[in-house]
Amino acid sequence: MAVTALALAWLGLAAPVRAQAPGSDGLTYSALQLLRRATFGVRPADVEAVKSMGIEAWLDRQLEPSGIDDGALEARLARFPAASKSITELVRDYSPKRPRPGDTARDRRTMTAEERRMRAATSPVRIVADLTGAKLVRAVWSERQLEEVMTDFWFNHFNVFFGKGLDRYLVGDYERTAIRPYVFGRFEDMLLATAKHPAMLFYLDNWTSFAPDSMSGARQLAMRREMVERLRRLTPRQRERMIRSGRITRDQLDRMQNMMAQRPDRRRGINENYARELMELHTLGVDGGYTQGDVIAVARAFTGWTFVPPANRRNAQPNTLPAARRPGAPAAGTFDFRMELHDTEQKTVLGHVLPAGRGMEDGMDVIHLLATSPATAHHIATELIRSFVSDSPDPAFVDEIAKVFHDTDGDLRAVTRALFVSPRFYDASNVGSKVKSPFELVASALRVTHAEIGPSPRLVATLRDLGELPYNESAPTGYPLASQEWVNSGAMLNRMNFALELATGRFPGLRLDGRRIARAANVDPDAAAGNADIAIPGLIDTLMPGLRTDALVATIRADLTEQVKIGTSSPRALGVRAIGLVLGSPDFQRK
Repeated sequence: MAVTALALAWLGLAAPVRAQAPGSDGLTYSALQLLRRATFGVRPADVEAVKSMGIEAWLDRQLEPSGIDDGALEARLARFPAASKSITELVRDYSPKRPRPGDTARDRRTMTAEERRMRAATSPVRIVADLTGAKLVRAVWSERQLEEVMTDFWFNHFNVFFGKGLDRYLVGDYERTAIRPYVFGRFEDMLLATAKHPAMLFYLDNWTSFAPDSMSGARQLAMRREMVERLRRLTPRQRERMIRSGRITRDQLDRMQNMMAQRPDRRRGINENYARELMELHTLGVDGGYTQGDVIAVARAFTGWTFVPPANRRNAQPNTLPAARRPGAPAAGTFDFRMELHDTEQKTVLGHVLPAGRGMEDGMDVIHLLATSPATAHHIATELIRSFVSDSPDPAFVDEIAKVFHDTDGDLRAVTRALFVSPRFYDASNVGSKVKSPFELVASALRVTHAEIGPSPRLVATLRDLGELPYNESAPTGYPLASQEWVNSGAMLNRMNFALELATGRFPGLRLDGRRIARAANVDPDAAAGNADIAIPGLIDTLMPGLRTDALVATIRADLTEQVKIGTSSPRALGVRAIGLVLGSPDFQRK
């Protein structure tokens, strides 16, 4: 559906975002400000709930999500099975099969429709599609809205990238076990959980980091030389015989062949990637007072923090991996500390000495040191305020939240509560001052239209086109927190086109509750053809409670009148157009 010249002018693409003045009802004003930042979309019933309970009571209930019945969510999440599967199950069900010897790969153009469907259903791409679908279902239908909002924030803070190798099988478990359980717990516990999770260890390469002069490193180098030489002497028939004998899996043989392609004498050592991002992004911040020497010391402290990789073939059992056969080794796809890879020499981090001769305690001490640093409290407070309050954090507000973080030993429940009850949060200068990210826009549009969400490649593609497909930011910084990163002419036009297309009800995989919207907005389906004067105020109040303005009503009415002139006359078509214009409006884009 094309956007008219009037609608383009109405978008005000180049205009700065302006705060909206509070209305006469102070409680409604405060409820709206809270709900626009602490949920994925404001519905009239949400506003009434906050007004009835009071802001602090609503917050306290949301801060104890286990006490909120969310059972109705489970049936909807079942539509996205890959989102709840374990690492082992994902590897088993979504790893591409390699052709057997003598088989030839079939060209996609010669496949039947059923063969193409089966391939798509078992492709690793299905994992990110289901993760995205489940995330949207939670954002739209969960009663535990604050938990969902904070899970999104903290995943972004501790970002890992789905598209990097094994992480496609690890990201779902990472969010489920290392992020979600800790969003209202202690920051230090979340920091440790992310540090130990295979998704983070793989993403920032710490799983390959070990002391370069360790005995294990020397032994591995010697074994590798011997292995490469033995493989060079094997004929193809001998290799197949070894596989059939059960002495080695095809997966293991493939990995050995990959090693052969590398220089056998190349020595590995410490990897600084995780150490640097741990301090710069996860804790202290870029101005946190650390040096390159601290980065190296932290990297040395985390040598030996690795994991047992999952198998990457459907018929390879995880317990056939060499590391998993080590006596006492953990299961495939889980954390593993390898003492023989650890740098046991003395280290100094931010002036604190880590004595020689220790093992995993080095990394644990670094986690505690960073989690309790005043610089970390300041950095986390800044990030929270930038995300939930203003692109330009007020230094006094940052100090206020940092103090709560410090005084409560990083209690994120207390920190989150302090953020949303502070008078500074409700200051008029912060109201409507931020623009929704693409995911927030899509989630809020689906939430206020009570959309039922099923598998939808089109929806996944839309989020990618808008610039924020969940789990797919490759940089450790995560997706931007500042609104200015999302505001440009092309992006706003794409958002408007999404809103108009969504309103038609023909978006594959989505079903809007049009009757509910029509009833709430008092739209008369039997109105005379050509009548552009539908119940626009009621529609706006339903989709965007508390934000109706005379200018917005007039702009939508003018657009619908123009549609009548060019031949659009049915009340339903005009109503659909009006829904799209509300969802695509600058007012709906703001939060």
